[in-house]
Amino acid sequence: MSEYIYDPSLEDERTRLRALEAVLDPGTIRALQAVGVGKDWRCLEVGGGGGSVARWLSEHAGTVVATDLSPRFLEEINAPNLEVRKANVVTEPLEQNSYDLVHSRDVLEHIPEREAVLDKMVAALKPGGWLVAEDVDFTAALRLDGFGEKGEVITLDGKWYAAAAQAMTKLGIDPEYGRKLPWRLRARGLTEISADVRAVLIKGNTLTAKLYELSLTQQRRLISGYLTEDEIDRVAAVLQDEDYMAFGPFHVAAWGRKPA
Repeated sequence: MSEYIYDPSLEDERTRLRALEAVLDPGTIRALQAVGVGKDWRCLEVGGGGGSVARWLSEHAGTVVATDLSPRFLEEINAPNLEVRKANVVTEPLEQNSYDLVHSRDVLEHIPEREAVLDKMVAALKPGGWLVAEDVDFTAALRLDGFGEKGEVITLDGKWYAAAAQAMTKLGIDPEYGRKLPWRLRARGLTEISADVRAVLIKGNTLTAKLYELSLTQQRRLISGYLTEDEIDRVAAVLQDEDYMAFGPFHVAAWGRKPA
């Protein structure tokens, strides 16, 4: 396995995950509503993170199993139909033919064994069940020639994403996996495939900017070989500037159905 680049034990990780949820949850909920989550469904959340999706599923489905390597935030959810498991999806099995829905968000991109894990997730579906997978695509953020208005800030911002993408690739992370998801689902025989692609407009000194600022803080050691300390500090400062505005990476949600 690659080393997960965001440390769940850090105090700021809760803040980062809450910001991430605020940014991504609306799109995730649209995808889950698109597949028609039902009150009698049994659902599996792989890599539950901060717990917002597991919480939403517990309110809209029958039963929910949520797994994570570090489930401390999941364990804070008070829902009688939610089972929390500390589990490693790479090394531990998933029950086969057991779930009406299997969902993951920003998980597969981090795992070198992502194709085998995706096989497990598909096998865990009941016939007729839905898989919804979400991952990032950094391509939109690699705007060294200017994505939006050209200028020193946009160029430096693009250098940050380029550095992060290069460093992640060396760790076995795929920073472009999101765009591949529809084809990965089709290759596994899923049908009724669809996808939602969204990009966030980051405005300085907002919750969205705070998400990227905290992500940058945790990425500092990762990208220090690609950017100078002064450049990293400049990006961090700019994210707090109310005049800052830029697009972040694409985020892709893809879903497909296991044949009945």
